[in-house]
Amino acid sequence: MDLITTAELLGNFGEFIGSIAIVITLVYLAIQIRQSRHATTFSVLQVGRSERMAWFRSNRDSPYMPAIYEKKEAGETLTRQDEIRLISHAAALWGLIYSQWIHQQLGLGGKFTTLDAGMISMAITTPGAMDRWEQFGSTVYPAEFCTYVVAKTFGTASVGASNA
Repeated sequence: MDLITTAELLGNFGEFIGSIAIVITLVYLAIQIRQSRHATTFSVLQVGRSERMAWFRSNRDSPYMPAIYEKKEAGETLTRQDEIRLISHAAALWGLIYSQWIHQQLGLGGKFTTLDAGMISMAITTPGAMDRWEQFGSTVYPAEFCTYVVAKTFGTASVGASNA
């Protein structure tokens, strides 16, 4: 074999080895991306659960909220402090629901996410939460989320007064 033939043979062999290395690298990167997606999904679920647990604990452990809920349900007048606490508490609930909605829009969590209908149902029945929504929902959240909430709450896709 002459020098040119040997060089061509080595060049072809190098291209073949390089092609195999590229395929191996792509397979490795695909596996890394898949593992990263699983880790991200788990992290999102964990944060969502932590947020939800914190909200429930705030209901359970608050020295104020049970009495405020009781006054609200009885139709009694709330003090200004009670109103501020109730508004802040409802804002936390809507923030939790919005966070969950964002996760769903991004496709994070999949089959392991909490059912949004349950969270919306909880918001509807939590004293003061719908007042907070009617007063501030459309000024705080994007129109897409407002439409979603109204559709889940009132069974219509129309935003109506909530997003005027």
